[in-house]
Amino acid sequence: MNNLIELKFDTPNHGGFYIFEEGKQLAELEFSINGKSLTAYHTGVRPELEGQGIAGRLFNALVSYARDNEYKIVPTCSYVLAKLSKSHEEFADVWE
Repeated sequence: MNNLIELKFDTPNHGGFYIFEEGKQLAELEFSINGKSLTAYHTGVRPELEGQGIAGRLFNALVSYARDNEYKIVPTCSYVLAKLSKSHEEFADVWE
């Protein structure tokens, strides 16, 4: 699967990264922003698509966005916390 990742905001301080196919949402990683903290609180992928690296693509988009905008990620989502913990040194610049 190589669908584009879309960044969308519901409000200036709440948004997420989403993957759609033919108008249907397949996956999401949602976050809120408070100052320079970006709280990642939910990652979801349709069950039939699990194990295809889709959540990893969303995570990489989150990290790039945090780096580009000088945010620190606060992981309340278990998936994001696990990814950050696995490679702590690689993500030390964006992990709060």
